Amino acid sequence: MKSTVFSRWTTVVFLCAVAGTFFVLVIKYQRKPVILELNKLAAAPGDQIEIRGKTFGKGLDGSKLFIGSFPLSSANVLEWEDNRILAKVPRNDGTAIVKVETRSGVSNGMVLGDETRFPKIEYGPWLPGAPYIKHAEPQNLRIGELITLHGEGFGDKRGSGRIWLNSRDTSLRLSAEEPDLRLYVEAHNIGKWTENAVQFWIPEGTSSGNIYLQKGTTFSNPFSVELIEDAGEILQGEAFRWSLRQKIAITEVKSFPRNALYLHIPSPSAGIGQGDVVVLDAYSVKPYSPINAKGNLNLYRLENLDNDESVSIVRQIFLKTHSVEVSISRETPYDPSHPEIIAGLAQDNWIKPDLVAELGSSLAANKRSNWSKSQSIYNYVINKFSFDENSKSQSLEEYISSDSADSFGYSLLFTSISRAAGVPARPVGGILILDDLSTRLWWWSEIWINGIGWIPVDSALGDSGIKLAESADYYFGALEGRHIAFSRGILSSSALQPEPRLRRAKEIYTLQGAYEELSGNLESYRSNWPVPEVTALRR
Repeated sequence: MKSTVFSRWTTVVFLCAVAGTFFVLVIKYQRKPVILELNKLAAAPGDQIEIRGKTFGKGLDGSKLFIGSFPLSSANVLEWEDNRILAKVPRNDGTAIVKVETRSGVSNGMVLGDETRFPKIEYGPWLPGAPYIKHAEPQNLRIGELITLHGEGFGDKRGSGRIWLNSRDTSLRLSAEEPDLRLYVEAHNIGKWTENAVQFWIPEGTSSGNIYLQKGTTFSNPFSVELIEDAGEILQGEAFRWSLRQKIAITEVKSFPRNALYLHIPSPSAGIGQGDVVVLDAYSVKPYSPINAKGNLNLYRLENLDNDESVSIVRQIFLKTHSVEVSISRETPYDPSHPEIIAGLAQDNWIKPDLVAELGSSLAANKRSNWSKSQSIYNYVINKFSFDENSKSQSLEEYISSDSADSFGYSLLFTSISRAAGVPARPVGGILILDDLSTRLWWWSEIWINGIGWIPVDSALGDSGIKLAESADYYFGALEGRHIAFSRGILSSSALQPEPRLRRAKEIYTLQGAYEELSGNLESYRSNWPVPEVTALRR
């Protein structure tokens, strides 16, 4: 009996030791090495080069440094620390790729030029006249957080300056090679721009990799940053390639000579599950082209309209959507100074958190995360309303006093309560495409989760009789690829005249500052903005 007990305890101790050893090894080796920068863009054989990064390990034991096709000998590795390696450059046949290999895997590659084949450049370490990024702070951060690039040649003002961040670029490029901007996302929220420092918020869709600063037609050196990707993930599913026909019709014109009508016409707005768009102006009796573009709004001017004239602007739109589903694993605080966060918590003409402040506090009580607060609000809105596509309500006040709502009402109430609960949220306007490819005006919402960005919530579709998904819960954090957004929040468009005469079509699928503006001797007209139609679908 004692022997049996002893044997069992021996087995338990042995298994614990094995598990502990395995745990230590996992902790030690689970992180792949990452190269963040080289101290030189080009070097000659025999030169010393410093490689900076993280999780290199403490030495050469089980690790290798590659400069080119073969690992360096221990004689050429001068120093090896967890975040820094100093080595001698071996003889190579031209440009080489620098990599670090440990038991946890192989790092990203950085390009090292052969100095014997490159001319000397007397502008710091970069090209004459080009902006040069020296370092960034912080160098590890999440989507939605503020980063500052330090360097030189950025320009005193932003002007034509642009910031590009890696999204899907996995290729190894020479330092002087321009990036393929189709694989990058642009930072639009800029905090500061000076000759030696640029500050901006990391946009949605960014991945670890290179940042470029563009000034005019010239690009900076590539500068690598590492994203912390602990918030969760976006799972992309089925892809849809849509062709849409958009039309704005002007009829029953009453006018005198010297008149004009300005139209602010939206295009689909890229975001989660929805890519960039191509818009072509279709042929009409009078061909019209936009005179200005701002974001996804195009400004058209119809001049000298005749009495009883009928005019149409017809556009063909091409875009790609994906079904998306978001899972959240960890929440971190959002930056309250982020321009999109400020807008996502504000009171405006449509979204009125002050009107539902007490309700927002009640639904958020005892909820630790914005994700759980939003889920509570989603369930409340679904339980309050019955879906009515023909609802006569037009404002939040009218919807609150009713027991039914169309998609616009669901969106207004969910977004207003979310803001009242401290969750950044915004209404999204656009169209919904049904199984038979018919379209209808549709509204939903998005909430902000730091580290991921804007996440879709469609309480109306979760509560309606339209069944594009199996359950109502699906539409909290997911879309099926049949929503096409034309406005996310309120589109920035304003009147062109000091005392404007503004009008708006009865049925709208965007929120924007201005839609139609009369000028001169245009007395009256009738406008119609029908729902864009599907002309083709390819999967």
